[in-house]
Amino acid sequence: MASEENFVVLVHYRGSIKRKTQSDVKFTDKDLLSIFMRPTTRYDDFVNSILQKLGLQGMKRVQKLFYRISISVLREDVKYDCFTVRSDEDLQVLFYCRQQFFEVRTPELLTKLVDVVSNSKNLNQNTHTIDTITDSNLRPIVASLSILICHRDL
Repeated sequence: MASEENFVVLVHYRGSIKRKTQSDVKFTDKDLLSIFMRPTTRYDDFVNSILQKLGLQGMKRVQKLFYRISISVLREDVKYDCFTVRSDEDLQVLFYCRQQFFEVRTPELLTKLVDVVSNSKNLNQNTHTIDTITDSNLRPIVASLSILICHRDL
């Protein structure tokens, strides 16, 4: 890599992905983390820094991490798509794009967090958000970053 200097990335941690057009995406979240990275940052270290900054180590884990990747730049109009980051190699795509597209000064990522369950037999698969719960007999008891636990009124 040409430069080893730190740079900032913005991490959305409560939002969702909105497709504005077929060739443009936006992350819909106003709560952002700013995290410093360098081109040598490893995926596991980056994921741990997200959880540490949120104060959720041991309580949450990163289920998915999406990068808002620039796919075309025409003058000052930048089009984006969504790229899933799962490994060190995927992070290299982010670093490469940052070097190639100077118009994109601050990379943006979106993370989906899920609860950490100590017993592997009882993995929490409940990843519904408030928008996807439609049963009127359900009322929220506890809402977290991307998890909603509901209780059915009897």
